[in-house]
Amino acid sequence: MRFSLKWYFAGDLDKFFYCVRNVNVIYYAQLDTKRKIVKMKKSVLAAVTAMAIGSAFPAGIGIYEASARGNALGGTLVGSTKDATAVYYNPANMSEMTNAALYVGTTFINPYCDTEVDHVGQPKMNAGWFLVPTFYATIPLPFGFWFGLGGYSEYGLGTKYGEHWALAGDTVKTTIEQYSINPALAYKITDWWSVAAGLRISDVDFKTKKHPYDGNSFFYAPLGLTLGGYPDAYHLSANLKGDDMSLGYNLATSFRITDSLSLGIHYRSRIEHQIKGHFNLAGDVDTPAGSVGQGARRSAKFDITAPQSATVGLNYEVLDTWRIGGAATWTEWSTFDAIDFKIPGYGYKLPLKWHDVWRFGIGSEYDVCDALSLRLSYVYDVDPTCHHGTTMLPSGNRQIIGFGLGWWILDNLRLDLGYSFIVMHRANRFVNVNTPSGDIESHRFSTDNGYSHLVSVGVAYMF
Repeated sequence: MRFSLKWYFAGDLDKFFYCVRNVNVIYYAQLDTKRKIVKMKKSVLAAVTAMAIGSAFPAGIGIYEASARGNALGGTLVGSTKDATAVYYNPANMSEMTNAALYVGTTFINPYCDTEVDHVGQPKMNAGWFLVPTFYATIPLPFGFWFGLGGYSEYGLGTKYGEHWALAGDTVKTTIEQYSINPALAYKITDWWSVAAGLRISDVDFKTKKHPYDGNSFFYAPLGLTLGGYPDAYHLSANLKGDDMSLGYNLATSFRITDSLSLGIHYRSRIEHQIKGHFNLAGDVDTPAGSVGQGARRSAKFDITAPQSATVGLNYEVLDTWRIGGAATWTEWSTFDAIDFKIPGYGYKLPLKWHDVWRFGIGSEYDVCDALSLRLSYVYDVDPTCHHGTTMLPSGNRQIIGFGLGWWILDNLRLDLGYSFIVMHRANRFVNVNTPSGDIESHRFSTDNGYSHLVSVGVAYMF
């Protein structure tokens, strides 16, 4: 990597030795002779890209909001679903229906929280509203088979902090958008037992932005001194973008234990993603010789393994008008043990050390009359991260209260509305940030009053 520099220095000095070790390229500039680079210790790209990847995948990137009805019931539709959303909750439940069905909906998500760095208040994290669209279609086939097709998000996140908050060197704004297309085939073996299998086509788009060394004074490497006369010397912006499409599969089964009690099991496989994209570094550094521009653009890639998961659910019809359900999901987040970032000539491995966790939910649905149903649920979601990490998404266990209603506009047309409120427990973690001297500083990052609003709407149609 080479940078062309042209400096003008006012004074009688014959030579000016200038070193920017913190962006890991050492420059030797001589005003009387031809300027040249005599030593390169590390690359700007290696250092800043490593920082960019350092917070690429935070805790809690799973998305479980697959339908307005399912959200209001806390996802407790695994044992029995009875509409086209069975493609997501348990494709074996497609065999419950007798005719083709459609479902179209969306969920709006707004996460926010208070933040502190080293016990000093920071701007509130508020990424705005995110849209998660869903669609499902099921159709009966001859000989006891059913075909279904679904589109939904399994993972994703969005965070946004102030441009120059205390940990802008870790992240300023990040989005991960994932969407799955899931064709599935179900077969009814007996009147009480059905099985299903499907293919998951997963598309991931990743973007992150940060300001490396934001707020630091200029570091003069030859003398190992920080020059206080040049505060906030680093005006750098690092952006990383990438995407990938990969394949996975899912398996499911459902059992009608009694006329009123049903059991469902749904397994989702790992998905190996090879994220490929570009890294861009732009900006300048204030020095005694003036402002020195920095710039780089390189291709980049890293591999991640989306975890496998298994969900078990029970659904019970207490009365003809009252149904309850429960579900438990195990997710293998330990696949996020480390992220190995790769770029020609450089490498960086980020340890994460996540652990496997459970998610539990209970839900109830009551028919007030033939045209109106009311729904209520509670979910407890365990945080998989360790005490060291990044600021991409606030950590902490989550509690979710959901409620909603279903209104049969026609005998075969239902409108679903749902609202969920997520409460994130207060949490602390330590975030490492590089400094201009090449050292690493550890900062205590705390979140409190973390909440999310989820508003969902959907339309179900039975042929």
